[in-house]
Amino acid sequence: MSKSLSLTPLFLLEIVASVLFISAFGLGNFLIFMLLSVIFGVILLVIFWNNMLEFQVRDFKSMLRQFSFVIAGFLLIFPGILTSVLGILVLIFGLFIKIRPAKNKQNLDNEEIIDVEIIEDKK
Repeated sequence: MSKSLSLTPLFLLEIVASVLFISAFGLGNFLIFMLLSVIFGVILLVIFWNNMLEFQVRDFKSMLRQFSFVIAGFLLIFPGILTSVLGILVLIFGLFIKIRPAKNKQNLDNEEIIDVEIIEDKK
């Protein structure tokens, strides 16, 4: 017997979440949310593609941030409320990685400054 992963529970949860969203906010807001989600997902994937073409992946944190943008982009493109919310959470994680090293880098830059005094020889 082979066990396989079934996506049926995910689809059922998406349908329930979509029906709850539509009943709470309306069909028009649901369609606008889905459209904006897809547009934002495509923008994230374009940003990733441009960064890869310009070789802007320098270290592990940068690579992890770019990978989180890709995952968030795909989750936002996939239609559904739960996947969009999960995509936003992954995007926030990627942005947190981007902001956090900037603070550490400023501290490292300040620590690496060496004060040197040049004394000229008198002839």
